Amino acid sequence: MRDTPELLRQFWALDGAGVTPLGGGMNSETWLVEHEGSTYVAKRVPTTQVAELVTGCEIAAALAQAGLVTGRPLPTTDGRLVLTEHGVALLEHVAGRQLEGETDDEQRSIAGTLAAVHVTGGPAAGPSTAYFMADWLSPHLPEAEAHRWLRPVIEAVRAETDPLTVTWSVVHNDPAPEAFLHNDTTGVTGLIDWSGATRGPVLYDVASAVMYLGGPDPASAFLGAYRAQGPLGSDELQWLDAFRRFRWAVQAAYFAWRLAANDLTGIAGQAENEKGLADARRGLSQLGLDAG
Repeated sequence: MRDTPELLRQFWALDGAGVTPLGGGMNSETWLVEHEGSTYVAKRVPTTQVAELVTGCEIAAALAQAGLVTGRPLPTTDGRLVLTEHGVALLEHVAGRQLEGETDDEQRSIAGTLAAVHVTGGPAAGPSTAYFMADWLSPHLPEAEAHRWLRPVIEAVRAETDPLTVTWSVVHNDPAPEAFLHNDTTGVTGLIDWSGATRGPVLYDVASAVMYLGGPDPASAFLGAYRAQGPLGSDELQWLDAFRRFRWAVQAAYFAWRLAANDLTGIAGQAENEKGLADARRGLSQLGLDAG
């Protein structure tokens, strides 16, 4: 990050901090920051995603205040959670190993942490799902023109989920296993990467976790633990497959957008965007939607 030491000195009073690149994800860049025995993570997002970073930092801070481990943001010297003019936040470093979700114990840790987020986030009957992901999941997206199968898929998903009134709470929006960090010493599992977090249907987070774990059968330990600890009853969990289709459709729209924008953030080339879109198309087909 350009002039990182100066930004840290000027806005967080961290003189002489060591800064080491950590590599980037698909939506951000991160750096390890070390200063006088303390460790932090600096995160930068594009200008188009600053508002999402601000919302995510506010959510992470509130959940941390309630006792969850989130990698909470450290305010600047003038009290801001995000240095909006640079798209930068400084976060507490969360110690622990990234989970993979390949064992029942790891899946139960993921489920317990995600359920705690949803319970702490104030679960309540939400508005129509039509208000969720309105920008990402619209049949009028320009990207749908380049992939003719995408528009009817989005229309089908919207027709299935928009009429539903389901439980809303704070949702992470992308609870991949690697976002969960387990501290073997304390036994606590933290959840990081909150820049996409918002208030939305809890089932979207559950469907996302199931997607990353390979489907309901491979994710059986996760689902069992989540049912026991989360805020959803069996009457609502019956809609899981509908939200799995919703989640795959969002995945398809996201990679269609990346292809159209030639966005290579966090990847080596367009082939990875093409693979992401192909995986989403296959996931939709496996769930009964005609994706051409």
